[in-house]
Amino acid sequence: MASVLNEELIKQVFFYSDEKRPNALIADDVDVVQFAQKIEQVVTESVSSSEHRRCVKIVEALNKDVARALANTPPR
Repeated sequence: MASVLNEELIKQVFFYSDEKRPNALIADDVDVVQFAQKIEQVVTESVSSSEHRRCVKIVEALNKDVARALANTPPR
């Protein structure tokens, strides 16, 4: 799957992230682009799994056999 976050967008978000939060987690030696790409990967997989489960529930209301087959097919 193509990345939604390109390097330019990541940099823009990073430079807009100047709000001081209590108990902030600050790291000096973090590649911001790599970190954002890892977050995107984890979130994408999580959303894909969630959407797959939702689709199985919708299909189950229409056809339990098809829903069972869909449930046994991994999300993409």
